[in-house]
Amino acid sequence: MAIQYANDESFKEQIKEGFVIVDFFSTTCVPCKAFSRILEELDAELPFIHIVKVNTTDYPKLAKENRIFGVPTVQFYKDGEKKYENVGVMEVEEIKKKITEFMY
Repeated sequence: MAIQYANDESFKEQIKEGFVIVDFFSTTCVPCKAFSRILEELDAELPFIHIVKVNTTDYPKLAKENRIFGVPTVQFYKDGEKKYENVGVMEVEEIKKKITEFMY
């Protein structure tokens, strides 16, 4: 599944079903750019994973609603319920471990 971008209107719909990884980022954040490459690698390797990106600069309301105080912040959702949150860059193996933990 291709990486999708969320906005104020689409976010809740995008996380409501299945397992979803959400990346809160800013275009001016260097670690966010590194993490974006990690997510692209993950998407290529595991195309069934649903990844949603939220630009906190463009959508500050979403950042505030989700209590995002630093970027990158990654959240893992299962059927609309947040299961885990990490502030900072996660390595591919860490993400895969969380996928195994929460997806099934």
